Amino acid sequence: MEGRTAAIIGLGLIGGSLAFRLRNRGYRVIGYDLSDERTQTALHLGAVNESCSSAAAAVKDCDFVFVATPVGAIPSIIEEIMPHTAPEAIVTDVGSVKRPIMEKITALQPLFTFIGGHPMAGSEQGGIEAADPNLFENAVYVLTPISEDAVGEQPFRQLAQLIESDLGAAVMVMQPKVHDEVVAAVSHLPHIAAAALVHALGRTAEKIPAALALAAGGFRDTTRIASGLPDLWADICLHNRASVLRTIAFMQDALESVQEALLSQDGAGLKEFFAFARALRAEVPAAQKGLLPPLFDVMVPVPDMPGAISAVTSLLASADLNVKDISIVRQREGEVGALRIGLADGLSSDRALEILQAGGYKAYRR
Repeated sequence: MEGRTAAIIGLGLIGGSLAFRLRNRGYRVIGYDLSDERTQTALHLGAVNESCSSAAAAVKDCDFVFVATPVGAIPSIIEEIMPHTAPEAIVTDVGSVKRPIMEKITALQPLFTFIGGHPMAGSEQGGIEAADPNLFENAVYVLTPISEDAVGEQPFRQLAQLIESDLGAAVMVMQPKVHDEVVAAVSHLPHIAAAALVHALGRTAEKIPAALALAAGGFRDTTRIASGLPDLWADICLHNRASVLRTIAFMQDALESVQEALLSQDGAGLKEFFAFARALRAEVPAAQKGLLPPLFDVMVPVPDMPGAISAVTSLLASADLNVKDISIVRQREGEVGALRIGLADGLSSDRALEILQAGGYKAYRR
């Protein structure tokens, strides 16, 4: 893909991460954002080669166009750039809701190829300052072409190659309606639930202020995604309203079953409720972004001190072990946590466990 040009419209977390990654891969990257301050920051940080004063100017002569604006703005951006985008260009978006976008773009009938997209990667942090060129590594990147026939056509193959070869993600093709149902359950409802948990804590803290101090550790981990940008999540939920309402109803049913068991002092019912959740959760892949096959986990308890993580990774690197994924699992706030090390196969995890234990770490499999 050497020498290709990509326009990134919207330079927040996702757009900025795309810009950094594609520029690192040799693309000429043209950036545009409604915020001039954000555009200048992208230039200063080196995310883009150059910027334009409008979306229409940014897309001229580009091979690829990524629209990384809030969901509600995507159709209007597509309409704006239609007269200025080359027919041979490939245009895609990164919106986490697909059905309403695909319906509106289909109605517009652009001359260029439009393929809906949604990288299943992100962060509770937002803005170009939080952008990460490695954000899409090992992530599932959902594509929703306008028709099933489009999957076999050259533009789709070109975009899929960019995503897999240049971004390091894995392409999954889905129908827009199916996509929206799935993300309502695995992404949109969890954000609502995390925010609801914080609201519930707030009610308790009104009477018992010490509740906030005791909410460290597990509560912070559970509700981390409640730190997401309010405007962004309100926009997402409204545009996936029907699917989100269905998943809320599912959760309400689950909460009502617990409430009824408590009112009737039904210990067996509570045990069954928690047992079902435990068993089903065990089937959810742990060491991955999105829907990729699971990695092999090794857990390494480490003290909360400078150099603790690099000591572990250096030990593994000295044995030529390739760490595919790593995250911190906080066990007690400010004290001991654990690194979750994801390796590609069982042999690698066996070797990592042997090396870490020989190095004095109380490593174990999860």
